[in-house]
Amino acid sequence: MSEDPIRKYSGAIAELEQAMARVQRVQSIIGEVHSALHKPFEFMVSNVDVGFPPEVAMARGIPSLNADNWPSAKQIAEALATLHQKRKQVSSIWASLSENDKKIVNPPPFEIS
Repeated sequence: MSEDPIRKYSGAIAELEQAMARVQRVQSIIGEVHSALHKPFEFMVSNVDVGFPPEVAMARGIPSLNADNWPSAKQIAEALATLHQKRKQVSSIWASLSENDKKIVNPPPFEIS
């Protein structure tokens, strides 16, 4: 027996939303660093061995990037590629739904072209 089309669509939507959340986490990390770099004397990076001055390294409350959390270019590319793949999957499943099924579920949450 084949999978219920609505369940298949629902699962694909969940995967698309997870992929979008991953991209948004990357965006958030990069955005926070971008903002913090506007005050470079009040920002540091942890988990790297470069020798920040003590007044920065020991200061409380200054923004800090944990280098272990910084995404590599490959990780960014993988997150984006996955997002595109999941969007294409949702589009394909949406197109295969009957008109009656399309009335039961919400359309794709992200514009699909």
